[in-house]
Amino acid sequence: MKEVIVISMGPASENFDQKVAMFGGEFRVKRLGVDFNFKLALELVKKYRDQCDVFAFGGFPTEIKLNGKSHIHHQVQELRRAAVDTPIADGTRVKFTALPLFIKNLSMKEPYLFKGKSISFFSGITQWDYLPAYQDINPNLVFADPFMAIGAPKVIKGTEDLKNFVTNALPIMKRLNLEKLKERDFTSRIAQLPSMKSFFDSDIFVVNETQLDYIKLQDLSGKVVIIDQLDAFSRKKLYEANVAKVYSCFPDFIGMPHLGFNGLEAILMAHLEKSTVDHEDILDVIGTLKLGPEIYTPKPEETNAMERFSFIVHPLAASQFFLSPTWKPLANTPIAPYVEKIAGNIPGYHYGKITGIKSVSTGKEVEGDLFMITMTPKIMMKQRPEKMYNALNRMCDMAMKRGSKIVGLGAYTKIVGDAGVTVNQRSPIPVTTGNSLSSASTLWAAGLAVEKMQLVRKENGIYQGTAMVIGATGSIGKVCAKVLANSWKKIIIAAPRPYKILELVRELQEQNPNVEVIGTSSADRYSSECDLIITSTSAQGEAVMDIEKVKPGCVICDVSRPFDISLEDAAKRPDILVIASGEVELPGDVNLSHTIGLPGSSVYACLAETAILALEGRFESFSISRDLQYDRVCEIDRLARKHGVKLSAIMGHAGEITAQEIELCREHALKRLSQK
Repeated sequence: MKEVIVISMGPASENFDQKVAMFGGEFRVKRLGVDFNFKLALELVKKYRDQCDVFAFGGFPTEIKLNGKSHIHHQVQELRRAAVDTPIADGTRVKFTALPLFIKNLSMKEPYLFKGKSISFFSGITQWDYLPAYQDINPNLVFADPFMAIGAPKVIKGTEDLKNFVTNALPIMKRLNLEKLKERDFTSRIAQLPSMKSFFDSDIFVVNETQLDYIKLQDLSGKVVIIDQLDAFSRKKLYEANVAKVYSCFPDFIGMPHLGFNGLEAILMAHLEKSTVDHEDILDVIGTLKLGPEIYTPKPEETNAMERFSFIVHPLAASQFFLSPTWKPLANTPIAPYVEKIAGNIPGYHYGKITGIKSVSTGKEVEGDLFMITMTPKIMMKQRPEKMYNALNRMCDMAMKRGSKIVGLGAYTKIVGDAGVTVNQRSPIPVTTGNSLSSASTLWAAGLAVEKMQLVRKENGIYQGTAMVIGATGSIGKVCAKVLANSWKKIIIAAPRPYKILELVRELQEQNPNVEVIGTSSADRYSSECDLIITSTSAQGEAVMDIEKVKPGCVICDVSRPFDISLEDAAKRPDILVIASGEVELPGDVNLSHTIGLPGSSVYACLAETAILALEGRFESFSISRDLQYDRVCEIDRLARKHGVKLSAIMGHAGEITAQEIELCREHALKRLSQK
């Protein structure tokens, strides 16, 4: 049986002597910790050099390649000489392949873990070979090497400055006895120094197992830690530091977390009977053993803490500014006519909260923060996209700092630029436009209104009438058209660009060959035969059709904000039921600290989608870009029903439309139809 001796600078209390079955053979692995006693480590190497096949060194400075030269600490060099001909593994070869692979895979699997975050390293030197992997995913790296190496309370920002520090400090560090590195205190005294602030302010901390043996950790509440490997001592220490989540690069795959990279490398060398291992050997090991990270949540009971989401709102018209407590005092002043223009230059801010949201299915509760961007659609659409992206991403950063795990974009914030794509790419947390639930709730409202009007016959679940979607090639309009194609005999799709209309006509006919689909760039041409019209455009209040040409008894569901159908136009036709898109009610005893322009506890469906995703624990960019997915609309519809989100009422320009008002509209429609 081949034998591996692990000499560790760490505590002797973690020692073990075990047999490990691996690579089709059995190996004896014996760990000898020396409690930072280098003299003892040297004696052990001399004692066991003729009794083992491979040494594994742990917790010692590794070789640093800098400016074409290799630098080895003088005490490590002494250990190597003492080993004579016995091969030595320090884990760097395995780490060099495995750690960058792990970090890149982690960044792809959890893209928001690193986005917009800063990463602090207790020692960049110990991570020297792996820093490019971190640099590739996030250049905002902060290093505490001056304090770790020589006790100077100073931080280094960026890899270039770290390289300069190492170049200058390496001659001193190579001669410094390892015992002097023990007991680095990162607690209260050092944490209060302004020179160390950027280190302690980071979101993610990178440390290795050996460092945890001798540093005093600061409170890491809510922080993420990435560590090379975990043992019982490390778990306990991270638990006591209140770490939120730990990503261990080395898995406890055989019940031996102490084995680590150096132990694995030593066993591989013993198995292959080599004095070193190459890249191909290591790739084979990673594939064979299925090496991957371990995710450790030190205090899992705290995962039941209140989840948070954020939502960005803005005034739909200049008059709405004065509904806000911030702007209300200016309502009757000479400055009032200029508020819309002035406010467009004010940075977004935290506006209020929405509390009391509770799922009827799971009982889970969530809370939301409301952020205000002080631009009306008129001002917003005149801005350069880059200015809007920057303004929205500032609020995404603020949302993340307040504990939110997802941000929803309201009204025109999801229309400007590329419909949330760039904002999402730059945001430290996922962004959703909410358009999936906006589409679903629009159809809830439209379906209920058509049923209450009782003017369209149904056969085998299909309305024997005509539905039109204006703005059908847009994000919400397209999905509405696809859903309606399953329940209406005839569909009219209206949009300004003919080539997009033709594409959608073909798509709808392929989806349902039994439905009649007609495309047009003129809504007025077909409005006289429509029983349902859904309008979803970015016309900013400009007329999209002639209300006088619309069929009596038609239900018009206006999704757009500002409305496509003006209050004046709606008043001209008492025989037409003009409703808003489906505003909804969230489940629970919901309370909005500030108005969002809707009556009572009603909220926009896009806000509700963000809350639903928080209730589900699905912090992802569910609805993004102008290419809304049909299956996502179906899925969010199911989740909304699951958690108890429901249509608040059939809403119009002036609030709720009552049953009496709907009946009166129906009577007007029947009278006008009878006169034709």
